[in-house]
Amino acid sequence: MKIKSIVIGFGVGAKHIEALNSTVNTKVIGICEKDETKHKHLKKKFKEIKIFSNFKDILHLKKNINLISIASYDSDHFKQIKFLSNICKNFIVEKPIVTTPGELKELRKIVKKKKLKIFSNLVLREVRMFKFLKKNINKKYLYNIEADYLWGRLYKLFEWRSKEKNYSLTQGASIHMIDIVNWLVDELPISIFTKGNKILTKNSIFKKESFLTHLLEYKNGLIVKISSNSGSVHPHFHDIKIFQKDKTFISNLNNQVLIKKNKKNYKIKKMNLPYPDKENRKKLIKSFINMLRNKKSINPSFDYLCNLMQICFTADQSLKKKKEMKINYF
Repeated sequence: MKIKSIVIGFGVGAKHIEALNSTVNTKVIGICEKDETKHKHLKKKFKEIKIFSNFKDILHLKKNINLISIASYDSDHFKQIKFLSNICKNFIVEKPIVTTPGELKELRKIVKKKKLKIFSNLVLREVRMFKFLKKNINKKYLYNIEADYLWGRLYKLFEWRSKEKNYSLTQGASIHMIDIVNWLVDELPISIFTKGNKILTKNSIFKKESFLTHLLEYKNGLIVKISSNSGSVHPHFHDIKIFQKDKTFISNLNNQVLIKKNKKNYKIKKMNLPYPDKENRKKLIKSFINMLRNKKSINPSFDYLCNLMQICFTADQSLKKKKEMKINYF
């Protein structure tokens, strides 16, 4: 099965193009980029690919398109899926797949009616460090996880994100760490309490919180603390600490260690697990294409992606209402 794909948005979309074109029998035939100042560069770089500025022009390509990869601004995701679902059934959508509960409710109806397959590029799942942790966590004795997204890219909040009515740091950043914890423990949290501040951005064009911290509780009593630190004076990093009864794993900028203890002494083992492992992250898109070809169930499933968005929406409600919120799932 040959996959002909269109990529919408040439920011992170460049990574989509790279992953798609490096997959067997998969070819990007069109790039939609609404910033026309980029077109000259794109036409020079991708000589055999159609470049256009309006996603609706995809209708005029008159080719069988198997896959549309959406890496546009967050607020454009839903309308693009809705419009293009008339010509294509398979979508890769950058997180968040939608930005409001209303969009999510309508999207679920569209997916069911048109039998769409929607996949989100939650790339941390392919990082070998996290794969090691998933394999070696003993959930019976797991009681606390701290997962901090040290974004270190404050300037990005002053670009298109400052113009997005429904943009939130939860949906744009925290979502990665929320997903990786859910995936590691094979559970969904039952409640969330979110606090944040605007100290770094209070006098800027970005009017929302630039720092968030979330406290999540899981059914078995596991407590997880997740933060999104957009303005950290720190390299881009996914910091994680996993505390179990018999061992602790810590990965930060300086160390990656596994700590155990006998009756008298601590045994600290330095680890060398691949991180950030960026080259390996392409495998997630490739696995989606293979699932399409083999007609297997998509993982992560659309239902899971909807529940992940429910966590994010509830986190934003908690921030607004200043209280812990129960999470209602589909």
